[in-house]
Amino acid sequence: MENTQNIELSRPVRIKDLKKRVTYVDIEASPEECQALAQRFRLPGIAELKAKARIERLGRDRAVRIDGTIMARLAYLSVVSLEPFETVIEDSFSEILSSEAAPKTDTEIELTPDDENMGLIEDGGFDLGEVLSQNLALLLDEHPRKPGEEDAPDGVVWADEDIEEAVPNPFSVLSEMRNRLRNGD
Repeated sequence: MENTQNIELSRPVRIKDLKKRVTYVDIEASPEECQALAQRFRLPGIAELKAKARIERLGRDRAVRIDGTIMARLAYLSVVSLEPFETVIEDSFSEILSSEAAPKTDTEIELTPDDENMGLIEDGGFDLGEVLSQNLALLLDEHPRKPGEEDAPDGVVWADEDIEEAVPNPFSVLSEMRNRLRNGD
């Protein structure tokens, strides 16, 4: 298992210590862990972080499926006004960890579209806290705005569309001509 000294929210799990095929774990981060995670994710603060996880042993203990929910009460810095504001994030996650990059087992492991995340089990275990931290990072808003905040105070309109989509492609005229020639227009 990886070194857990530098992990902000560390909850090491050894697969051989899991007594049942399915194990349920509740995690609540301490104030110190929340503060360390806020620094890691460059947030003004995380007031509360809780998770409920279901760990299922798969493929003769060469893989585990982790499903659960994450709830975080945290503060963002608005990209429009640069003012801090609080919000609550609550969402589910699903991840499969394997002792091999591509598990080779006699038992078939069925992956669903929700199992897009796949990590590795090292030295017979994994850090559930780090799995939760990484899934929380995926849920964070890249461009947070305070509720009701659409435009900047100076009148600049903020939009989520990519700028590249708004700029016309100079080769689009040639593409249209090629399509017309192919269609006999």
